[in-house]
Amino acid sequence: MKSVRFMTSLILLLLCGACLGKKALTPPASASPSPVVSPIVSATAPSPSTPKVEPGELQVGQASGSYTARGQKVELKYAYAGRAVRFGTESLVILLTDQPIPADQLAEEIKSATLLEGQKLRGLEYVIDDNGMWVRFHPSQYQESSSNKIKNYRVEGDIVRGEDDGSGLSENYSRSVKFVAAIVK
Repeated sequence: MKSVRFMTSLILLLLCGACLGKKALTPPASASPSPVVSPIVSATAPSPSTPKVEPGELQVGQASGSYTARGQKVELKYAYAGRAVRFGTESLVILLTDQPIPADQLAEEIKSATLLEGQKLRGLEYVIDDNGMWVRFHPSQYQESSSNKIKNYRVEGDIVRGEDDGSGLSENYSRSVKFVAAIVK
């Protein structure tokens, strides 16, 4: 009889323990999940003045695409922008190049395109003002001007972006590029 009592007590104890353990592990059905608060702050979170970059989009300072001049195709990877006087007017100058422009030469390059004109870099030089745009191919010096604006052209704070599909304008010259550039002061 003692063994039956002992076994019954043991079974009851196990059942109660199992019930208590189950309640502790499963929240009531009416309870809503608590938000998880992470103490980690992302160092790459965009600030309010920085446009959000979607995966696959160009980063600031990048260009993609190419131009063709006299049958030679040039891939463009770098994008720069700044303000300079061109044609007697304060303009936005955008440089898309195949090689990076050294930081200590960037202001001068935007002002006068010395590396592009000296054939140390290859690329496109855009000048945008109230009358339209002008583009010059380097090193060939081929130039076009148009009242047409660059597609998807936007200036957001100190960032300029756009697309130019100037293909088919000439038998020997074409371009198809996208860019995002910081406007240097």
